[in-house]
Amino acid sequence: MKFTDLGLGEALMSVLASHRYEECTPIQEACILPALEGRDIVGTARTGSGKTLAFLVPILERMRPSGAVQALVVCPTRELALQVGGEARKIGRPLGVRAGVIYGGTSLGQQKQTLTEGLDLVVGTPGRLIDFLTSAYLSLRRVRWLVLDEADRMLDMGFLPDVDRILRKAPMSRQTMLFSATVPPGVVELARRYMFHPLEFRVEPRVTVPPGITQLFYKVPPSRRSDVLRELLRIERPSKALIFTSTKKATSQLASLLRQDGFDVHSMSSDLSQANRERAMEAFREGRVRLLVATDVAGRGLDIEDISHVFNYDLPTTREDYVHRVGRTGRLEKVGRAITLYSPEEEPSVCEIEDLIGQKLPRATMADFDPAGPGEKSGPAGASRRKPTRGRRGSGRRRGRPSRTPGRGGGR
Repeated sequence: MKFTDLGLGEALMSVLASHRYEECTPIQEACILPALEGRDIVGTARTGSGKTLAFLVPILERMRPSGAVQALVVCPTRELALQVGGEARKIGRPLGVRAGVIYGGTSLGQQKQTLTEGLDLVVGTPGRLIDFLTSAYLSLRRVRWLVLDEADRMLDMGFLPDVDRILRKAPMSRQTMLFSATVPPGVVELARRYMFHPLEFRVEPRVTVPPGITQLFYKVPPSRRSDVLRELLRIERPSKALIFTSTKKATSQLASLLRQDGFDVHSMSSDLSQANRERAMEAFREGRVRLLVATDVAGRGLDIEDISHVFNYDLPTTREDYVHRVGRTGRLEKVGRAITLYSPEEEPSVCEIEDLIGQKLPRATMADFDPAGPGEKSGPAGASRRKPTRGRRGSGRRRGRPSRTPGRGGGR
């Protein structure tokens, strides 16, 4: 289905066309028409499937700007709120809709000023929304649409009490839309308590990895993990890559190590101030740095174009987070590469990931480089002093290219 098939008004269609939004994704096709009819919606789809437009389009089509908050979108993280707010501004501004973003970790002053000046649509994180509701700077009396984005993530992060308070403040007559990558019992309970006969749409109900993503797994002793990562970065030469670590401390340490080795890299974790997180994200988004080392704060909901590679330096805590991480590449049917390093002791966790996504994950090796490291000498911090192997540019084959060898290096 195309957006022209939805019967949208001329003004909104003109804006969508100007941003080259032409064909609906499956979740948009399922949700937009019933949402335009005012129905409560529960939409379930993997990350990168276009859920943001699935709720913004029906809201912006029916909204008549007034300067009073008519729509509220609740997001679990600052980064996701900024992304959704950016999309709302991009599409809403030509329609006269004023959209603002409210999130913690930054000064209250500017956000208070923005609210005082009048907004039609607010995107925010739970804690900061509660702050403004308590201080009466934000009123939900005229809210007609309320969206819970990445609802499962909000429950994982312990935001249920805040979400409960926000929902109780909004009028009963509102239209509620809940979007999620998975449907755990907590999400089902939210829908039961706060939604009126919601329509449920599940796109790709089985957890899958987009087909355009090539997945490779390398079995690596922990002491050699940084050596292997740097060798892979030299071999793969990513145009833009996310590198995931399991801890905030490891994020800054790994970024520092890569920087010493000549790589263009920033790091991002919840330890950074909001201003520094935004600067790092902006530099990565605009391509001024090619590598971003991050914790799972960047694992879900972020829509950054043209990420060519995702590297799992550490395995994620849960197998579901693996899907969210690798979904940062190969978005909207593009191609990408997801490369995961794991220790021999983590083989059972890899098997759990395979069970979740229903496919055997290929193990890989590197020509002329042994991840186990016999005979290899490392310098400070484990830095490999071996000269990287490179083929000539444009060559169909080059030395050191990972070879896909399912079953090798730890296959079941």
